[in-house]
Amino acid sequence: MARKSRKHQYTEMFRPSTANAVGYVRLSVANQEEFNSMQNQKFIIERWGDQHQIPISHYYIDNGFSGQRFDRPAFQKMIEDILAGKVNCVIVKDLSRLGRDYITTGYYIEVIFPANGVRFVSVNDQFDTIDGITNQEHPYSSRICVPIINAFNEQTSIEIKKKVEATLDMKAQQGTFIGPRAPFGYQKSESNHDKLIPDPKSAIVVRKIFELAANGTGMTAIVRYLNEKNIPTPIQYARSKGLAGNYDDGNGDWNSRSVKYILTNRTYTGMLIQGKEKRAVAATHVPLVDTDTFDAIQRSFQAKAFNLTTKGQSTENVLKGKVICGCCGGKMQRKHGTNHADWYFFTCITKNRLGVGKCTGMYVREEDVFHAIYHQLKLYVNEHFISDSRYKQVIKEIDNDIAQSDQQYQEAFRNAIRHYERFVDGEISKEEFRAAQDAANEKKAIRDGMVTSKTDYERQYQVFRKLLKASHKEIALSEIMGCIDEIIICPNKNITVKWAIKF
Repeated sequence: MARKSRKHQYTEMFRPSTANAVGYVRLSVANQEEFNSMQNQKFIIERWGDQHQIPISHYYIDNGFSGQRFDRPAFQKMIEDILAGKVNCVIVKDLSRLGRDYITTGYYIEVIFPANGVRFVSVNDQFDTIDGITNQEHPYSSRICVPIINAFNEQTSIEIKKKVEATLDMKAQQGTFIGPRAPFGYQKSESNHDKLIPDPKSAIVVRKIFELAANGTGMTAIVRYLNEKNIPTPIQYARSKGLAGNYDDGNGDWNSRSVKYILTNRTYTGMLIQGKEKRAVAATHVPLVDTDTFDAIQRSFQAKAFNLTTKGQSTENVLKGKVICGCCGGKMQRKHGTNHADWYFFTCITKNRLGVGKCTGMYVREEDVFHAIYHQLKLYVNEHFISDSRYKQVIKEIDNDIAQSDQQYQEAFRNAIRHYERFVDGEISKEEFRAAQDAANEKKAIRDGMVTSKTDYERQYQVFRKLLKASHKEIALSEIMGCIDEIIICPNKNITVKWAIKF
């Protein structure tokens, strides 16, 4: 049978009446010069379409995405439409717009696009797959130039990143604010976005927090004051000022961490400490607290930490974040016993911070929590016991299955390669090639799933051995805290341990 001309097939496909051509436009965060602007990219693509009498039906636009990553939303949507057969021609201004990772970019150009009958055009590079990859009469010119151009683009991306980092470091040394948004209490000046000025409302809150701390008010009391006054948290205030994005709002209340962040942030003294090198420049903006007061508060924090240590209180809280109040669902705070006692207890944070109206409060001694953990740990280990012999047997069975599955995958992969070569030569259809490719992918998924299962089982066994040692008190409880999800203190004083692992 005579071999069909691949070029003829693509020439027929891309007649103006049948072409479904799209433009892809990308603008990175770090490179927004005019020649790479969206309008300029569109103009170049439109002009190429006019010259070749191919209308551009749609544009996929990624604004603010690096060429090193390929999870860009518009790019992924374009690939999805290509796989669905909705696109048969993609035009870009230059190869760097498609991507700056030369291996992945080459994969899309030389495998994904041809496998789905998609013509790819890079206007400024004078590169058109209809005259290269998709035309077997001249198959080598594109295969040589594309990797070189893509490798250059990847190196350019690295150089741009270095230049941006150097620029930011220089600005940090000069005392220019380089953060994406102003810290709570400040706003960016409208006349100069690189300079901080006090925010009329939130600055009052910051000054009050420092005033309370300077007068000896404890952290918990400050938190309760802010919550009782219904003062918006920093993230709530930022949202009210128009902040958009995926930010963690927490539970909507002030907490010790947010207050301490303010009390230990030297930005409020008028100093900026920025960049990887932690460049410190004083007197860059109006302070919200004087330096002497700020330093006195830092000394009080240090003195408190020292006193706790010298009085015998351990600074390590192995149950931190794990003990939960059964009344309100809030976390419980570890505290030292009164009158120089050498024992510790947990009390409900919600009650401490928001008052009795929010939670009646729970209380439990740390020693009782440890006893409950050991008791429930022994029950858990006995229920899920795995012997060494059983473990070795299961691993051997999994290894045999992996070897058999890998052999099947390798065979399917070689078959897909043969189908790809035949598809490029015009001997089989795209559907036939994709069927072979899908079969290979399915075999690979099965093989990879087995490998993952083995890894999970091995990890599970190691966790079990650690739990077993902890149950016999051969290792400290701190070594298994990652296996515990929550420790719930119920109103009837029962203690329930919820494990974070499943056998």
